[in-house]
Amino acid sequence: MRSLLMTLAAVLLVASGCTSGSGTDQPTRPTEAVPTDAAADLAAVGVDWPRADGVLDVAAAPAAPAGFSAEMVERMAGVLTDWATATTVDRDVWHSATPVDDVVRALPAEVGASLRTQTKDSVSPGLAVANVFADEVTVIGAPAVTTAWRVSTETDDDGQQLVVLQLQTRAAYEVRLGDDAPTRVIGVLRVHGLSAYPGTTTDFGVSGGWQEFGAGDCALALDDELVPGGDVAESAQDLKAFVKIGDGDELTMPALDPDDRVDAEYLQRCRDNAT
Repeated sequence: MRSLLMTLAAVLLVASGCTSGSGTDQPTRPTEAVPTDAAADLAAVGVDWPRADGVLDVAAAPAAPAGFSAEMVERMAGVLTDWATATTVDRDVWHSATPVDDVVRALPAEVGASLRTQTKDSVSPGLAVANVFADEVTVIGAPAVTTAWRVSTETDDDGQQLVVLQLQTRAAYEVRLGDDAPTRVIGVLRVHGLSAYPGTTTDFGVSGGWQEFGAGDCALALDDELVPGGDVAESAQDLKAFVKIGDGDELTMPALDPDDRVDAEYLQRCRDNAT
């Protein structure tokens, strides 16, 4: 399980993150374990969620907190739903050469510009915004997806209150690495967040983060893409935590050790074949 957390606010910073630049050296891909012939489909890992074939079905957004208009929170919820649809269930994005551009096009101009600024120096800029698979990975059918909302209020350093609305997608993909390879499962948790002061129209603060489960670790850093992990037993254990979150109603992101974050140090360990 690896993650990259990102935060940026057009109006203010609402959380801390850990994204670093990847440098300019040409990476040398280490030798990774080749997935064995053990197969695992969604049923085998305990996923029985609705399939999302290009359309993200989300529940009604939470009510606006006191001091914030229902219209503004509804507008934020619409943006978050469009954003999550592009990152999670848009088939054109899964194998896109320009996933940042694809996702930004689905967003209002100010939100898209903030997201682009945040991701441009990321180690994995594509995965920072979308669930992107390697060219040789086939996604079988539609992903199974559940979602969760969270609304909260924060107070900035000047004592002004803002609302933070977040939408989490929990997407499970059946995939195949090559024509004759067995079916495997990759899970991705992704949080999409907007923040706003009372009366904000479009200049929302932007925040987000993602974690993968069952994917090959160094592909995230070296190639900026998802491939099935080489260790089937490790992937199965990894996916148990993912399924537990996806079955729940609360927006949850597991705590991660620093070594589990896709940053410049992790990238170097992948280059050195030292993960």
